[in-house]
Amino acid sequence: MTTCELNLRIKRALKFDKRSFVVLLNENYPLFSILMGVVLVSVSIGPFQNIDTQLEFDAASGVIRWGMPFMKYAGDMINQPPLGFYTEALFLKIFGLSYNTGVALITLIGLGCTFLVYKIGKVLYGKPTALLAAALFALTPWQFALSRSFLIDVECLFFSLLFLLVGIYAIRKDSFRLFMVSGTLFA
Repeated sequence: MTTCELNLRIKRALKFDKRSFVVLLNENYPLFSILMGVVLVSVSIGPFQNIDTQLEFDAASGVIRWGMPFMKYAGDMINQPPLGFYTEALFLKIFGLSYNTGVALITLIGLGCTFLVYKIGKVLYGKPTALLAAALFALTPWQFALSRSFLIDVECLFFSLLFLLVGIYAIRKDSFRLFMVSGTLFA
């Protein structure tokens, strides 16, 4: 394949089709409404902060400073799964090292959790049940509190839901590769 052919394929793939976007909006406006409502309520309640959120922010900051999730006050590594701190540190390094920036990432991941609950519900039970499940999940006080706190719990939930969704696809398609991807996501 030549460079010209590759460029042509990329342009075709990235071509914005107004009709397909309108169809996407028309088919999924209830889900978009739920997600938009969650964003508006989440932003209005502001970030939550306690000693755990500060320790985890220090650990993510430690990844930026020292390459490892060290806490500056205790001088030790934090005893939690490190993948969350590395993803948070990457986001903080790109968008700026502040607590509010970190909470914005966690809120986005919380929206991803709501979307995954919708997808799991849709795969297992259909669209009406999926919308109800996504709305109930997104509007629980627990989800609001966690998605507005700088904790890796929301990231762990995201990967758990993603593991479940990929596992369902693996069972339905009888795919060994999807089983491996599902297992990796669970790990």
